[in-house]
Amino acid sequence: MAVKAEVVGAPMQVEMGGAIEGAFGRHDAMLVKQTMRGCCQECMGCEAKSEFKVSGLDWGNVESYKVSEAAMNAPDEMYALEESSFLCRCCWRDGRPFNVMVSSGGEKGGTPIVNYNKPCGFPLYFSIPTKDGSVDCPCCCLLPKLDTEANGNKLGSTSSYICDINLMVPKLQYSEQDNPVYILKPETCCGGCCIACNPCEGKGCVYIPFYFHHPGSGQVINENQDKGGYNGQAPQIRKVWAGLKKECCSTADTFAIKFPPGIDANRKAGLLGLTFLLYFTVFERQQDNAN
Repeated sequence: MAVKAEVVGAPMQVEMGGAIEGAFGRHDAMLVKQTMRGCCQECMGCEAKSEFKVSGLDWGNVESYKVSEAAMNAPDEMYALEESSFLCRCCWRDGRPFNVMVSSGGEKGGTPIVNYNKPCGFPLYFSIPTKDGSVDCPCCCLLPKLDTEANGNKLGSTSSYICDINLMVPKLQYSEQDNPVYILKPETCCGGCCIACNPCEGKGCVYIPFYFHHPGSGQVINENQDKGGYNGQAPQIRKVWAGLKKECCSTADTFAIKFPPGIDANRKAGLLGLTFLLYFTVFERQQDNAN
């Protein structure tokens, strides 16, 4: 059962500035496009720095797990590049610290808008050697998290991967001033133990939407409750098909974000950071495990 959208959690006490209002304020949805930067490095087994370009999105151009060509070719409004150590990407890939600086424009060198900083931590899983190979076990401490910063100052917005009894369902929490605002996770089945996958829609487990849930009730936050449920249209973050060339010739991903209604530009900026953490924890690792 879905609930109507509402703004939950304490507001951020630190003003992020006019740059964030100008970049995020007018958008109800955004398209986050990872570039094919570093393809050669990845073919040689080394994780490359992640590079993203961000544009506005009309959600009417999203159909199931695809977006229209017009949406993919919309002008890029923001540029983001991971800054991390080559040694960490080689030797501590899944727990590496990094900083993602977002600037205006479609290329590097624009006016800085906001930074997302991830400290060094543990990966989601660790391997225990056995005589027949190894067994993966989940970590439950020092899990990946990402703080929103500007000019070196933390702004009170934090995204973190959370661990609970349902280990097979990836879940992230978005908080402001240490107060939970949203839980981001996909639809589930079997009492919340498994991801609910609908192969009849052709989306499988890769393109399932991650919906925003109320941190208290656990219900999906939905702006269209009176229109017969959310039916894939509730506020969400989801990986979308980016075209044959990009999907087949690289591991680059594209994400569509539909913001919960009624939120301000500061929170939208925080949810862009949540998208980067979703990519890092769920999709980057998933691709590497599949190779």
